[in-house]
Amino acid sequence: MLETSLNEFEKNTPWVLSKLGRLHYEIVNYPQSELYFTKLRKLDRTRLQDMEYYSTLLWHLNKKVELTYLANELHDLQPNAAITWCVIGNLFSLIHEPNESIKCFNRAIKLDKKFTYAYTLKGHEYFSNDNYEMALENFRISLLLDPRHYNALYGLGMIYINLGDYEKADYHFRKAISINPINIILICCCGMVLEKLNKRTLAIKQYELAHKLQPLNPLPIFKLGQLYFSLKNYSLALKNFEILKNLAPNEASVHFLLGQLYNLQNDKFLAIKEFTVALNLDPKGNYLIREAMESLKKS
Repeated sequence: MLETSLNEFEKNTPWVLSKLGRLHYEIVNYPQSELYFTKLRKLDRTRLQDMEYYSTLLWHLNKKVELTYLANELHDLQPNAAITWCVIGNLFSLIHEPNESIKCFNRAIKLDKKFTYAYTLKGHEYFSNDNYEMALENFRISLLLDPRHYNALYGLGMIYINLGDYEKADYHFRKAISINPINIILICCCGMVLEKLNKRTLAIKQYELAHKLQPLNPLPIFKLGQLYFSLKNYSLALKNFEILKNLAPNEASVHFLLGQLYNLQNDKFLAIKEFTVALNLDPKGNYLIREAMESLKKS
């Protein structure tokens, strides 16, 4: 690993911190990525390079305050930089203003017509607002500029999943994995496609691989738990959701599924306990939770 090959002085230079932050971002190790980018920002608040990735990291972590500061500082320092407008676009995306977000990505592209990542971010924004035609167009432009831009391949895979074209989705996810083989989101997406293609044993292998790569990441554990639940393998589903409960204690869906599993095992006390936690975490959501609790009372 790069970190272990560097001495302390080298490790704490802005360039190295920036690259380590991006490296951990690319492999979905978000806490470590944030640590490096935060250290970098303390050393050099004027640095522009890789800030587009830091802004996307903050988007994933839902850190509005930090992303707002970053966007404002970069705009004050370098208002005519393409990266600055990508950062501002990510901020508008996070606060659910897609039209403003797309305008910012367009401005970034106007400043740098070969800025691959700006097209990709614009594609993701169109995708999240169900404009698949424009999303496809932007992801394809990204790949014309950089055929190894796995992020755009991921975007295409997500579009094809939503369109029900699972073979094409599988192709794009696998191509993305060939470029970034230890990105657990890509591996889990491949597992999702295999589930859709009724290749559930192969899907389990994908989720297990993702879990092996990042044992503390909730995503592969959740996917395994869900799949075992659908296969009626309730003991393995319960095992995964009990692990998940400790990793993601504030996820209402985890407690709801645990409640269902305890109910299936006739443990009404624990079932009601988990349903109650789920209801407290998601008081609006929920009709399903209340219905499950009512059915328990009647049984």
